[in-house]
Amino acid sequence: MSTAPASPAPASPKRRWFLKTTLAVVAVGAAVGGGIWFRQGFEGTALTPHGREVFKAVARGVLGPMLPAAETPERKAMLERYLGNLEALINSLPQAKRNEIALLAGMLANAPTRWMLSGMWTSWADASDEQVIHALRELQSSDSLVPNISYAAARALTCMAYFTIPDYWSHVGYPGPMAI
Repeated sequence: MSTAPASPAPASPKRRWFLKTTLAVVAVGAAVGGGIWFRQGFEGTALTPHGREVFKAVARGVLGPMLPAAETPERKAMLERYLGNLEALINSLPQAKRNEIALLAGMLANAPTRWMLSGMWTSWADASDEQVIHALRELQSSDSLVPNISYAAARALTCMAYFTIPDYWSHVGYPGPMAI
């Protein structure tokens, strides 16, 4: 009986390489997580500047044709009123939901996570309406669940805050509730 020669054991990664790789992954994760935490979108009872930037852009993307022409005083006033209504809506929610909204806005405000989710590196404030619409479409049509849920949550909050303002109903052709 002859026996076949034993094959050598597969090469294992070097210990130092493994430690360096682990430290790099931890550092990147901490930086991204720290950025999200630093840029939370809602703090206390108000939207942070980062949160205002995110939700103002989402409104531009979701409500686009229902808003007045770009950069008019009327459009700015409508978006400011919408943001105030959004703050009131968020404040009516339980603390756990407010925390989730803060992290959602932080995730979308932080450049690396915004790019991973929507493919847009440009900040929301500097993005054109077309870039915002494209980023929202990327969130909506992603194969991953996190961007899909992020889109659904941001869109739902935007629609609830905007369409609960009776003055804006005429922009979509809704005459208001019927008298009974």
